[in-house]
Amino acid sequence: MCRNKILKKMKKLKEQIVLRKVISSVCVLAMILGLQVLSGCDVPTYPKDQLPNAVKEVCKDEYGMDVDVTVKGSTMGIYYPMEGLLDVGMGISEEAWDKIGNLLLIASRVVLSTDAEIKFYCVITQDIKLPELQVIIIKYIEDVKKGMYRNISRGEAFKRTLFSINLTPQAKKERSIEKIFEKMGVDDATRQSVLEDFFRSPPTKLSDIGYWRGNFYLKEITMHEFLAAQIANRIKYDFKDNKDLSEIFKFQTAEGLFIPASNSFVLKYKIQNQTVIDTIQELRIKEVKAIIEVVHTVFKGYNFKDFELVVLIDLLENVQMTVDENEIYNYNKKQTDIKEIITAPEGFL
Repeated sequence: MCRNKILKKMKKLKEQIVLRKVISSVCVLAMILGLQVLSGCDVPTYPKDQLPNAVKEVCKDEYGMDVDVTVKGSTMGIYYPMEGLLDVGMGISEEAWDKIGNLLLIASRVVLSTDAEIKFYCVITQDIKLPELQVIIIKYIEDVKKGMYRNISRGEAFKRTLFSINLTPQAKKERSIEKIFEKMGVDDATRQSVLEDFFRSPPTKLSDIGYWRGNFYLKEITMHEFLAAQIANRIKYDFKDNKDLSEIFKFQTAEGLFIPASNSFVLKYKIQNQTVIDTIQELRIKEVKAIIEVVHTVFKGYNFKDFELVVLIDLLENVQMTVDENEIYNYNKKQTDIKEIITAPEGFL
């Protein structure tokens, strides 16, 4: 059992190192392109009206990759199916990482050399034999630029990249409906008609982005939802990789959302304590403090103040807490008493 845990940790560390190398390569290429732009080239290499086709041509000509490309507002998506995406341990194979790196390089190169107002790009890949599972990487163009000028470290560039391996959202939705059709004995023509009319709609949130059966399910990514997802990702990394936290807490899940109606960020999480050294209140304070530090780091790093509240929802304790924008943004981990800035049920902290 111990050996399996060690192997899993080594595999995860290897994937993170590879992704960091890929991101570093993207930054180097972006720096070269940036210097070319500064040298006086005003004509865009990839005009906005030719952007999707241009990306397809570059991928095909330089790497022999047949990709699907779409643009939704300020977001560009690139999809590439490949053989051997996953290895025998259900991790990303080394060959697949090379191809993903090439896709990220092309995406960065194109968006930095176009007059299209692209703010985010999304790279999606699936294994041809298992399209129900997807790898998705989302980057913010300004982060790419900061990385190329070394305004942020490689580690920070890695943390600002949304990376996930998940079930293809549309596949998951359609497979559930098809099971019902199967039980009802609905013919294929009717199935396709119903799916097209009621279940094949554009995604409404970032977690719905994906590719399924020749269709790109992409939306224009907003800064709010990008930061919400990044906060959740960072919390996962911190509670799993930071020894001071991983020895005390067992991370289960975290989800970040932005609610426009209330101009609030909502963070739902399950983090279980696994020690009896401290009291329950002391453990809760450590947990919430670590989360607040992540939220502060993200908003401060982007100089982002366009919100009113951050709502923390502890799913294990069934407790909701709130912190306002001013307290989050001006948080000082050495001097701030967490209990003084958070509105929580009496006696919880």
